[in-house]
Amino acid sequence: MQNKHPTSVKTISQPLFLMGIPGLEWAHVWIAIPFCAMYLVALAGNATLFLDIVTDSALHAPMYLFLGLLSLTDLALSSTTVPKTLVVLWFQAGEISSDGCLAQMFCVHSIYALESLVLLAMAFGRYMAICHPLRYTTIVYHAAIGRTGLVSIFRGIAVVSPFIFLLR
Repeated sequence: MQNKHPTSVKTISQPLFLMGIPGLEWAHVWIAIPFCAMYLVALAGNATLFLDIVTDSALHAPMYLFLGLLSLTDLALSSTTVPKTLVVLWFQAGEISSDGCLAQMFCVHSIYALESLVLLAMAFGRYMAICHPLRYTTIVYHAAIGRTGLVSIFRGIAVVSPFIFLLR
């Protein structure tokens, strides 16, 4: 008796087409200008903030280190979506492979998960500074912030990976 189910299934990935804003194709160039301006402002502001925090030793307090982590997540998040949006709106190059779409979806969702944990850590740090000011430096210190950053990255990847593998 023959096995009717093949042991290996080959899938042919079809490209996806991003259309921009339907009905406003004539205005895509003009719509992309504010997107580009906001993207450049976000890049410049977050990069400046991060570089200031890294280079100035007076800003190595926990609050500023958390702000540096938050600026990095904002840099990564804006850089995963806006460039493709600008390419679609300016050059009508809306074709994206399904693997590229999954990669972009993975990056966006894992960065959102990362950002949520950084915001939670910032809130915890402020809570400790207000409610337990004498114990603040023993609880919130540089190594704990570094571990929080690593746990945030791991959590973002671990939460989103199963969905990407299931979609694949």
